[in-house]
Amino acid sequence: MSREPPVGLSTRRLIQLAVLLAVTAAIFLLGPLAYPNRPFFFTTMIFMLLAYGINLIYGMTGYLPFGYSVFYGLGAYGVYIGLRLGMGEALSFLFAVAITLGLAVVLLPLFRLRSHYFAIATLAALMGVYYLVDSSLLAHWTGAGEGASLAPIYDPTLTYYITLALLLAFVAVTAAIKFSRYGLGLRAIRGSVITAALDGVNVPRLRGIAWVLSALMAALAGAMNGWYVTFFYPDTVFSVSFNVYVIAYAIFGGAGTLTGPLIGTLVLNVIYNFINVSVYSNYLPLVFGAILIALILLMPNGLVDLLNRRAKARLP
Repeated sequence: MSREPPVGLSTRRLIQLAVLLAVTAAIFLLGPLAYPNRPFFFTTMIFMLLAYGINLIYGMTGYLPFGYSVFYGLGAYGVYIGLRLGMGEALSFLFAVAITLGLAVVLLPLFRLRSHYFAIATLAALMGVYYLVDSSLLAHWTGAGEGASLAPIYDPTLTYYITLALLLAFVAVTAAIKFSRYGLGLRAIRGSVITAALDGVNVPRLRGIAWVLSALMAALAGAMNGWYVTFFYPDTVFSVSFNVYVIAYAIFGGAGTLTGPLIGTLVLNVIYNFINVSVYSNYLPLVFGAILIALILLMPNGLVDLLNRRAKARLP
């Protein structure tokens, strides 16, 4: 069998994408009918949105942002601030996206740092924005420690279906990037920034676009989650531990793959919720952390790689 070229959406890849989209839609449309716990399915979708964002910037370029939830939190608070400014619902969501993308552009110089310094610098940015939002000086606009409420626009059914539509769009966009010349350039950057630059890859431009797109994905996830839960605090949406879960989900599924964020999030979120409702719930961080370490040690390239090698699954 001839080897498939790395660039281009061939018929087989289009069929794989169509099947993946259909299965994803079926899980979240029919799942709540079999297991009537819509918040679980909604939370799983939010984690998947974020896992795709991490997958784009880390899985495809190799840059790991420990402070990634700064975009997620800003997405949620952007909607709240927009409403406080007297904007309508639609404009508030656009405002949330705009300020998040603005921050992503401001943070672009962080890519001049080496990978581990980059990770720490994004964490510093997260803490800086967290303290700013939590500050009493901005309490009139952010609610500060008293929290933010989106109750006036509460509509869980509409939020659920829009989030599902976004998830399907993220899957399609990831496929388009992964099998494009742009995606090939990103993978070259992941291999070696210096070699990619010597081969003619415009590293700053390609990496910057991936960063901004990744921030957009997190902003939309934050806005959708804020809309769904309607009430949140700075320490819940700018949480460092939240980052750890999202990064673990993406890496466990398979960083840089198309199906990894879906499979990794689904499997680990089911395990997480099972432990959370079991007799071991008091030991949730310890038990779940141990499971994560064991899984990542046993499957360093992720679940998709394992299935492709052992079961000949050929998952993209």
